Amino acid sequence: MEAHLTLLNDTPQTFNSALKSPASNMWREAIQKELRSMEELKVQETKDTHGDILEHKARLCAQGFTQTQGVDYDKTYAPSGRFNSLRTLIAFAASLGLEFHQVDIRSAFLNAPLTEQAPLAWYERLKHWLKKIGFKACILYPCVFYQPGQTPTWLYVHVDDIAIFSKNANIFKREVAAGFKIKDVGQANLILGIKVCHSDTHVLLDQQHFTESLLHLYGMESCRPVLTPLPPNEHLQLPAPGEINEFKRLHINYQSAIGSINYLSTATRPDLAFAVSSLSQFLQQPGIDHWKAFFHVPQYLQGTQDLGLVYCKGDGGQITAYSDADWGNCKDMGSQWALLSKALSSMRGQRLEVRGDVEKEDLAPNEAPPPTLLGAEPELP
Repeated sequence: MEAHLTLLNDTPQTFNSALKSPASNMWREAIQKELRSMEELKVQETKDTHGDILEHKARLCAQGFTQTQGVDYDKTYAPSGRFNSLRTLIAFAASLGLEFHQVDIRSAFLNAPLTEQAPLAWYERLKHWLKKIGFKACILYPCVFYQPGQTPTWLYVHVDDIAIFSKNANIFKREVAAGFKIKDVGQANLILGIKVCHSDTHVLLDQQHFTESLLHLYGMESCRPVLTPLPPNEHLQLPAPGEINEFKRLHINYQSAIGSINYLSTATRPDLAFAVSSLSQFLQQPGIDHWKAFFHVPQYLQGTQDLGLVYCKGDGGQITAYSDADWGNCKDMGSQWALLSKALSSMRGQRLEVRGDVEKEDLAPNEAPPPTLLGAEPELP
């Protein structure tokens, strides 16, 4: 059976297909809403002395894959928030009793003059505006901003979504509402597909809904749960050339499958990290054995759908770092983990090869994640 791990998507790909779809009325309404936003934000520029519009700059991204790099555009990279940064800020917010609110910038890309790709132009526009009102970007993570003062405020920016961490989030909301049209989400309950549950004692992050969607996609809602992400003592190896060709004939999207569980692992399920790392070693040349091993992960998720990260409130933001010095399954690899407010905030694999026990034992503690985690000491309490 051909299996693809891409969530079902019935979104029309062209203007005409949108108007011919069963939801054409809703698409027409969405189109008019976008056009009104373009008019309000004066996307079209007038250059004629009589006020006649000479050129419409709609800033639409329609089939941009037809553009040629170096001819139609140059820079394309726009910074995006990382899960490590988000978890760290949530942990600090929980430990210090900060509010955790969220706002969405309406029609964000239309707020920036289009000198380059829209995401990059929008980031530069937002960064410049935040700097004007007293914010500065963290050194290593440009999507985290900090404003000192009587009411220190931290921001986590992901395109047009802004998470606010402050004793009084309304102060920043009033400032941003004066500069952009926003949607005030209030207390953040869902960010980047992660559910945020607030209580008097802790903050819980989980992705149960995504896990359920994953199980449904594979028809494994009623599968038998297992206790580990991979079978015990599993040692995956490169398949023989014949096995590689046999797997290719099945047209299975192995890379997409691994990407899905990697999303879970890097966000709220660090217990999947080893399984994802092991399965990812064969992204270019997977075989039947790797595909079978992958299905052990959904079986594990079936019995652990409600697992997540719990950050305790009021514990002062204690940092604990662990570094694995066990040779175990791979004698030149290890990992480093950092806990903040008693839950994971940062993790990474060992970046250097070692040549023996002594070097490994010396390297491990020095490779542990730094206590500042965000890479900029002044920005954190």
